[in-house]
Amino acid sequence: VLTLNRKFIDRKIAATWQLLLENGWAQLDSFEPIVASMSFYVFIGSWKMLDFFGAYYLKRFKLYPEFDPVQEEGGAFQFFSPLGTKDRPGFLALFAYLLPLIVFDLLFPRRSSRSYFHLPPPTFLGLLCQLALSLFVYDGLFYFAHLAMHRDPSIYQKIHYKHHKATRLCSVEVVRHSFTDGSLQVLANIVTLNVLGLSACTRAVHNIVVTYLLTETHSGYDMPWMLHNILPRGVLGGSPAHEAHHRYGSGNFHQFFTYFDKLFGFEIS
Repeated sequence: VLTLNRKFIDRKIAATWQLLLENGWAQLDSFEPIVASMSFYVFIGSWKMLDFFGAYYLKRFKLYPEFDPVQEEGGAFQFFSPLGTKDRPGFLALFAYLLPLIVFDLLFPRRSSRSYFHLPPPTFLGLLCQLALSLFVYDGLFYFAHLAMHRDPSIYQKIHYKHHKATRLCSVEVVRHSFTDGSLQVLANIVTLNVLGLSACTRAVHNIVVTYLLTETHSGYDMPWMLHNILPRGVLGGSPAHEAHHRYGSGNFHQFFTYFDKLFGFEIS
């Protein structure tokens, strides 16, 4: 269906991007971090809603059916609190992260001078291909930083241990990490987008897709319509592979794919 309506989708992509430009949102220097941060907030919130309202009906899809993240958090009030906690960032942490970036970008505007900003939005097929490539490269770049954090005990304790404190995963665990750990992920993302020279439109969609996939792999669910169950077996590790990584810590260092884990013998089931 998508192939048959390709031209229609191409027009919608171009029209949506043009609307964002005309409204001024896509021209903001802070547009990309705002898109990524708000995407995290929306996706984490969506999985939390499933945890709360679909706890009984979706239990068969949970990797650990006995685990109740709502009770683990201390009840519904704490679970949905926008303030968050020391270990689980909430809206205030999101605001504290974005505010200095927005102030800096307002003082030193530079986005319109970047070559990628003037590239036209891609076609639908072009967008799919570029996303596949950007996800592949981003996951490969961060792989080695992630591996290094696990192979050196001192680095693991100082930088990465916070992300592994939870014994069972739920969506909010995706942002439970140290400043350095999160910064390494952001750096891998920035390098990927700049090296590939993707358009501003593709960069925005890439950030949305990355934040969704990261949240999904930490969701604690394994649903048949998730991407790792739709693509050929073994292309993506998905939530089961990442849950195993958090449980054992000795393999599955990819966030999405499996190619380096297979190559280096770090794939675990």
